[in-house]
Amino acid sequence: MVIIVFDRMKDTGTGLTEMLGRIYGKDSSDYHVHYLTSEEELMSYCEGHIFHVVFICMSQSCEKDLRAAKALMRLIPGVNIILVSGDESYMRHALRLHASGYICLPLTEDKVGSELSNLLYPVYESLPELRMELDRSRKIYVEGRPVNFTYEKTNELFMMLFDMGGGMMSTGEMIDGLWEEGKDISRSRSYLQNIRSDLLHTLSLYGLDGAVKHRRGRMWIDMNRFRISNAT
Repeated sequence: MVIIVFDRMKDTGTGLTEMLGRIYGKDSSDYHVHYLTSEEELMSYCEGHIFHVVFICMSQSCEKDLRAAKALMRLIPGVNIILVSGDESYMRHALRLHASGYICLPLTEDKVGSELSNLLYPVYESLPELRMELDRSRKIYVEGRPVNFTYEKTNELFMMLFDMGGGMMSTGEMIDGLWEEGKDISRSRSYLQNIRSDLLHTLSLYGLDGAVKHRRGRMWIDMNRFRISNAT
């Protein structure tokens, strides 16, 4: 699970990040915490990565904090936003945002742990096993079953997205990666639509519905939707 702590005032966020480290262990491979203090830094990271929980430490610039929360929810509608405030004055905003939770200071491990144990949106834990053969065949297996796409390029697209490790790829980047220079751009875009549909439909047949996300001309793989066995 990827957790973001955002605090433009740089006071509450430091203690919260340290607390998360104590709760989960700083060397845990299951939880990754990122502490960000500027909105530019926050949006830059979130536009190119997958994230599941965002603690937003409310500041005097509360309207900016709420706009940032809304922007993150447009990026990933199923993200769990948790507002952190000195009182309950922003509770109605949390309700309007459909935020996952609300914490009033002072912070305690019980409060933080309770919110993370009762997230509004799911973080997948029971996951199918994915294995890839990295030789010339570049074959993909889910729970030992070979994945058979309609188009050869669909397999290539999945590999490209997988190599991004959860990072987003734009339509232009996908076209550049799938076809050589000199391609017919209009035909490539049309073909890419068929490949995208093939990718989403086929993966759903193997229990990976929702593993590939797409929005506004970008695609990415939710790396938390499957377990990866040793590639061969």
